[in-house]
Amino acid sequence: MRIPDQMLLRGHGGHRHFWERALSRRQFLGASAAATGAAMTVPLWVPALAEASSIDPKPITETVAPGAPFHIQLPVPGNELSAIRDFNGVVGVAAVSGTGTGTSGGSSRRLVFDADMRFMQGQYIGMNGQSHEGTFVFV
Repeated sequence: MRIPDQMLLRGHGGHRHFWERALSRRQFLGASAAATGAAMTVPLWVPALAEASSIDPKPITETVAPGAPFHIQLPVPGNELSAIRDFNGVVGVAAVSGTGTGTSGGSSRRLVFDADMRFMQGQYIGMNGQSHEGTFVFV
């Protein structure tokens, strides 16, 4: 959209480049609809607040690396996906791997990544021997 020079305000803050970045009606309506939709779904983004328990769960005895500060098994069929012993609940696992490009000092090279992320939510027997409820995440 090009604005004639006669319509620009001289000395009153009118700048030719303003109109180069102004939104069209279609862009404005699209952005408004997206913002309205995002605002209306905010309650769905916020997870239910969970009451934190100060009692640690019992960890599973098996581990990928003996002596590691966490107790976890690789996410393959037949392995325990939870990191908590005496656990009754839901476990979600995402094992993501791939390649990327690393750049340093002007040179690039291919890199490999592997990420294991999990959540556990439910009832567990704590280190004190009593039943508790909680949500745990392993990233």
